[in-house]
Amino acid sequence: MIVSTNSFFSIGKQPEQAGIPYKIELRKKQIIAQLTITTEITINEIASLLGISAPTANELMLSLLKDGLVKDTGKRLEGVGRRATIYKLAEDSYYFLGVEIKKYKLNIGLMGMDKKLIASSLEIPFSFSNAHDSLNAIIDDIKAFLTTVTIPIDKILGVGLSIAGRINIKKGEILTIYHFGDAPVNSILENALKLPVYIDNDSRTIAYGEYFFGEGNNEQNALVVNLDYGIALGIFIHGRPVYGASGFAGELGHIPIFDNEKICFCGKKGCLETEASGLALINYINAKMKEGSNSMLQKILDTKGYLEIEDIVLAVKHGDNLAIEGVAAIGEKLGKGLAVAINLLNPQLIILGGTLSALGEGLLLPVKASLFQHSLSLINSDTQVVVSKIKDKSGLLGCCLLVRNKILGLIEG
Repeated sequence: MIVSTNSFFSIGKQPEQAGIPYKIELRKKQIIAQLTITTEITINEIASLLGISAPTANELMLSLLKDGLVKDTGKRLEGVGRRATIYKLAEDSYYFLGVEIKKYKLNIGLMGMDKKLIASSLEIPFSFSNAHDSLNAIIDDIKAFLTTVTIPIDKILGVGLSIAGRINIKKGEILTIYHFGDAPVNSILENALKLPVYIDNDSRTIAYGEYFFGEGNNEQNALVVNLDYGIALGIFIHGRPVYGASGFAGELGHIPIFDNEKICFCGKKGCLETEASGLALINYINAKMKEGSNSMLQKILDTKGYLEIEDIVLAVKHGDNLAIEGVAAIGEKLGKGLAVAINLLNPQLIILGGTLSALGEGLLLPVKASLFQHSLSLINSDTQVVVSKIKDKSGLLGCCLLVRNKILGLIEG
């Protein structure tokens, strides 16, 4: 595992550290964590936050200034006639690379300490061939992106990789298509890129992006549904992401809710995904067109040989009756599945995110109608259901922010 030589960024990775140096670095990290929330801070506020003296707080801030992690941004009135120095995060101090692997494309972005995306390359064509060749192609795309930015490599603290499937975040293993016997994926990537690599599930990165950049930042308990070719759930309790004992929390799509003979990707029957996902929508429309239903999607199918979710979204926007009918059908079933989540977790907010969120009200209305039909009214009355406003941006933003917050020690991972 490649880790930063800066002790500040090694806190939490080296449990053998102890004593005063560890305590100093931990306090510095607590200051940085506070600045990610309040954006600015004074010496007296640091002293109050950490329960230390003002001179000790000043020493910590001087150290952070020396490290280039914070900057002095002027004065503000504090108390009677006193003007306190204001400190903020230095946005150009360090950077975090995010790589989002989607079904047919890659998105790569570089985020500063202040959560702003300073560079990105979106919708890079990507076609899976075999695990080794595809991983090498991803590495080549990342290296190509790095040549386009002017940031020195030593200013980039880590890489966040977002991908669908089951992820062991502690071991850096992808337990599906990129599962190699000789080494976990993060080790392969670290050796190739010479940077620490953190891998997480795409549903969690989308949830993280939605929560902190979209609709969820004011709610402590929220659910973010990743509606793509499959279905998964990002869960926030008291403002923190829930991973579960093995890191697999949120497998909403594999609740066995339907009595059908459809085999799910997981190998079982009756999963919510078999009736309410993007793949289920595509299958529904394909079956109806075989039965003779007319749709503008038939021409697209004949030309490409397959349909994508984006094709159906476009068809809905053009008023295609079959596409609208299909969305209503999966929306009703999705609402039934979300009723289970509401009854279990009683969230303040549910955000419908992922590729299907581009359907907007066309998806939201049947989901809400079904959800209210199948969940307890005593509980659903406290739950707001909305569609993502940042849509396809959430995954990359969340991926960058997750790796930033993991390196800063703000969350596990």
